[in-house]
Amino acid sequence: MQQLFENWRKYLDEVERFPDIATSQDKIQQSLDYFYKEHAPKIGKREDVGDWKGHKMIKFILPNKEAFFFVVDNEDRAKAYVAVEPFKEGYAVGNVRKTKGGGFYTTDLYKWLAQQFGSLYSDIKQTTAGESIWKRLQQDTEVSVEEPSEKTGGRWRLSK
Repeated sequence: MQQLFENWRKYLDEVERFPDIATSQDKIQQSLDYFYKEHAPKIGKREDVGDWKGHKMIKFILPNKEAFFFVVDNEDRAKAYVAVEPFKEGYAVGNVRKTKGGGFYTTDLYKWLAQQFGSLYSDIKQTTAGESIWKRLQQDTEVSVEEPSEKTGGRWRLSK
């Protein structure tokens, strides 16, 4: 019991895991289509951010300083989506979707976001797939990744 009291903060700093959402590429694309064509335009203001890895970057700015970022192909079809919200000096990742392929990985998108914001934090809850993104980023020599701690608000922190 004494050890539990001495180490209680370590348990609070862990990122909570939740089950992976097993789904097909068709279902992921349907979800991306919905968020890009229907949901985001209803609640946010669209802004073209520029080109990235042969795709267009589209941002929807929401009233509460949250934002939706979409990676869009030449046919105006979303290939990836990341929702972010302000956290500490940067932004934290929320919802993420990506189809396979496209010439980029989710880690590439996270690095691009970190470049935009200075710091990118993980969500407080993650699937196994989400956690694996952060583990791969730890191996990347181009970026710095801090593990969840009291300093990072119990989240992974990515910076350039």
